[in-house]
Amino acid sequence: MILERNGVLKDYKRWLKAYMRSAKHREISDNSFLIYERVLTKLGKYIKKQKDIKNMKEIDTEFFFSFLEYFEKKSKVDTFSTKTKTLYISVLKSFFVYISDNNEEFYTYENEFKGMMPKKINKVKKLTYLLDSETETILDYLKERIINRGGHYDYIYSFGIKLMLFSGLRISEVLNLKLENIIISELTDSNGIRDFYELHLLDTKSKEDQIALIKAINIETELNYFKNLWREDEYIFKGKGKINPINRSNFYVSVNKILKINNIKNRGLHIFRHTCAMQLFRKTGNLLVLKETLRHSDIKTTMIYAHAQKRDIAEAMR
Repeated sequence: MILERNGVLKDYKRWLKAYMRSAKHREISDNSFLIYERVLTKLGKYIKKQKDIKNMKEIDTEFFFSFLEYFEKKSKVDTFSTKTKTLYISVLKSFFVYISDNNEEFYTYENEFKGMMPKKINKVKKLTYLLDSETETILDYLKERIINRGGHYDYIYSFGIKLMLFSGLRISEVLNLKLENIIISELTDSNGIRDFYELHLLDTKSKEDQIALIKAINIETELNYFKNLWREDEYIFKGKGKINPINRSNFYVSVNKILKINNIKNRGLHIFRHTCAMQLFRKTGNLLVLKETLRHSDIKTTMIYAHAQKRDIAEAMR
């Protein structure tokens, strides 16, 4: 493509259109795509305000820093965090490297990004998960709701929480499950009984089909309810008479209410996946097993669960 043709704003929009079209064909998540789109839309608005920038070649390191400072001042916080700055710069670099690789003049922006990235501060990420007593309280509450009331959404929230808690699924993976994705495993216990289900996941973070395991006894009640309600090819987590799964935000709000009723602090839906991981690691101490359970692509991601928590140290010393 020609680098410059119609003035900086029109040229920017032309390159942005080509870049976003290219991004759709790359294996990036929907969330990442939206982040790229949001940051680059802000950049377009900033370029429009800059009357002294006439062409694409005038965009340089100083311009990028000015852009960051401008939106930093407009944000609700005094300064961007290191993580936010790194994200913005990464998006800008990806876009302008694309221009560098695809313009007919071989004009490059890569040198403009040297030294821009904030220095990383090595901090141990604080991992949050449920106490054993909190887990027990939630499970007792879910069981009681089904026994005493047995409403459709009682089964939905009980099943969803258990899938995250006992198999480490992400909420996006839970909500996209169909009955045909839950298959009894060939694995058997010492008595020859098949005691696990395989969860065949089609909408995963890695965009690859994956399989997770869950003990059959943990979900039999809920699974039987939905087997009597839906066809094999229907989404499980939907309202009666609906076609598509319930909204993730609605699921979050309802689970938050369950936690609040039981005096448990809300720490997001990922808390159940973290709890599954910590319980498994305590039981086995095997990071490779944990890596495969959580379906991490890199064991470095799994290593966070190897850091002992204060309560684990105290328990070990009792």
